[in-house]
Amino acid sequence: MTQPPFPLWTEEAQGAAFTDPAEIARRADAFERSIRRRNLIEYAAGGIVLFPAALAAGAAALIGEYAFAFALGALAAGIIVVLRNLARRAANLEQRPEEPCVEHLERQYRRQYEALRSVPTWYVGPFVPGFVLLYGTVAWKTAGALGWRAAMEGMAVPVLATLAVGIAVVALNRWAARRIKRKLDALGKLD
Repeated sequence: MTQPPFPLWTEEAQGAAFTDPAEIARRADAFERSIRRRNLIEYAAGGIVLFPAALAAGAAALIGEYAFAFALGALAAGIIVVLRNLARRAANLEQRPEEPCVEHLERQYRRQYEALRSVPTWYVGPFVPGFVLLYGTVAWKTAGALGWRAAMEGMAVPVLATLAVGIAVVALNRWAARRIKRKLDALGKLD
């Protein structure tokens, strides 16, 4: 009876199973579809909000409400910056012809993980100047008519609601980043 050439390897790997490349390709395709769908929804939402913000900024300028025009213009600019950032930071990566599917999937996971982790700077951050200017303008105009106390009381709910939405956006994206991190870690165990 002959010994196998590598007895330790064969003993250790009796239950070993290789990852099916077709399964990796399927996972990569599904992940890319979800990214594409998410980004299309974001672009559509951005377009839906950008048009009224720009229109309102123009209308405010026409009637001489330049502070409102500037604030709404800053919000519109923030929307444009976010949409540009979405394309630059969170779009699908092209697969390189020489790249194995598992490496492409790993790069795709890593890109999305990093994009989701940095949402406060590239997604939420560009809206901050516009909202600060808008709420500041509303408070200033209201204070001129009703006093600062009434202005601050009236601004509390909108400001807190905006902060809550911002915090929720960051939290949901951090949660999604953790899910992708687990997938990334699992890919590292395929070796």
